[in-house]
Amino acid sequence: MMTVRINPNIYLITGTLFWVLFSFFHIAVFFEDQLYYSPTYRLIYLIMLGSFIFSFYKYYDLVFPKISRKIIFNSFFKVFIYSIKAVLPVVLIYVLYFFRIGENFIYSKIFSNLINEFVTGISLLFLIINFVFFKRLILFESTSIMKSIFWIFQYGAVLVFLFDIIYNFYPSDFYQYLLGVLFLVGGILFFNQKWIAYLHFDQKWKTILICIFLLTSNILIYQFYSLNNEFFIPPFDIQNLLFFVLLIGFNFSYLSISVLINIFNLPTSPVFDDIQNERYIARKVQENLIPNSLPNSKKLKITSSYMPHFALGGDYYDYISLGDDKFLICIADVSGKGIPAALLMSNVQASLRTMVRHSQNLKKIVDELNFQINLRGLSERFVSMFICVYDFKSQILEYVNCGHPHPIIYYDKKVETLDKGSTVLGMFTELPKFNVSKIKIKTNFNIFCYTDGLIETQNDFGEFYGSKRLLKLFSDTKKKPQKFIKSVLKDLNYFRGNNLTDDDITLLMTKVKNEK
Repeated sequence: MMTVRINPNIYLITGTLFWVLFSFFHIAVFFEDQLYYSPTYRLIYLIMLGSFIFSFYKYYDLVFPKISRKIIFNSFFKVFIYSIKAVLPVVLIYVLYFFRIGENFIYSKIFSNLINEFVTGISLLFLIINFVFFKRLILFESTSIMKSIFWIFQYGAVLVFLFDIIYNFYPSDFYQYLLGVLFLVGGILFFNQKWIAYLHFDQKWKTILICIFLLTSNILIYQFYSLNNEFFIPPFDIQNLLFFVLLIGFNFSYLSISVLINIFNLPTSPVFDDIQNERYIARKVQENLIPNSLPNSKKLKITSSYMPHFALGGDYYDYISLGDDKFLICIADVSGKGIPAALLMSNVQASLRTMVRHSQNLKKIVDELNFQINLRGLSERFVSMFICVYDFKSQILEYVNCGHPHPIIYYDKKVETLDKGSTVLGMFTELPKFNVSKIKIKTNFNIFCYTDGLIETQNDFGEFYGSKRLLKLFSDTKKKPQKFIKSVLKDLNYFRGNNLTDDDITLLMTKVKNEK
């Protein structure tokens, strides 16, 4: 199925256009008393208002990044800056009205009309930005059930807006009951505050202050319309718009519960900070297992990129020199994430480097690695690995692929995948159908290795990045190996949009130049 990604700027332009349209439409019928309070006028106005809300919701939903553990507080601060920009004009106008500054001017019906439409747009933008952000927080590492509940609430909000339109022709108390039911559904979402656990002590109290500011802003916006009614009575009071009540009520409730949970978590924050510090030290130890320098000579150039999903990852790659004319590279991935995966990978690294000192036979090395992993009795942990050795003298590449995503090689003007070997390490005591493959390569060649986190990254439509897309990208840029990793990362970021990666991603590019 072909999917189309719409440029966010299209939604930004259409949203701005509908803002201008409903504002000028309001002013245009202002002098027509018969039209001004007619259901038809309200219908047209609400359709344009709804189009404005939809457009800006889609815009912010596309441009606002999804939440990961590393950027929770930064995202809060970003929303804080957005909110200041949105609320500041409302504050200035509120002060103008409250203290009756320029009383003759503010009592002007045209001025009041313009202010009403301007504040309506600004207020809804503020509420939309907050709602999109809370959506990110609610869906942060959430279960499929929680995601389903949120989608029910989201589509229920659309239904509420449609009832706001229908109410003009068929008034009924039923719509208010629907709002109450939907708010109960939202009540389940209010308590999904998993993100709080990943904030440090200093971030928590700053987050509390930001939440209090956002709460105050919600109250100010609601109160503005009460004050505004003293100067200008619109054809309908936005405070009575069910969608507006739902949106401001949802934001206010989620913020209130966030403040309370944050406050109750403050005493335990130092304990969590200590755990985080220990994880940080463990991460530094793990980083030392990965080569901090790779060859960059005319004969051999290796570039890499390592992006752990959590602070501690299960990916590993290595380069080992076996003399002046021989080298070994490998890349591996442990099933699972976090500390258990990192510990197993550190054992694999230590075992590999120890074995290479005694033997350069790939079959013996891989057999011994499989034995060591099975020896530890971690039946639920497996390791996929690709390992290869190249000898410049014999010009032979030996490799074994143990259930790892297939590396791509370019040599003799052709592109192939290196897929022969056996299954993952640690699954069987003896590897089935195990063989070492050999390729005679006299010319220059490039090998690109990667872990499954790359090809399993999904976009907004649930599509996987996939090996076909990667193979095509490699084929298109095979003559520029030094820039290939940057090309992959750029293409991956474009593909995934706002989606986060669910696994570690490791990329390894090897360029070999045979002297003629």
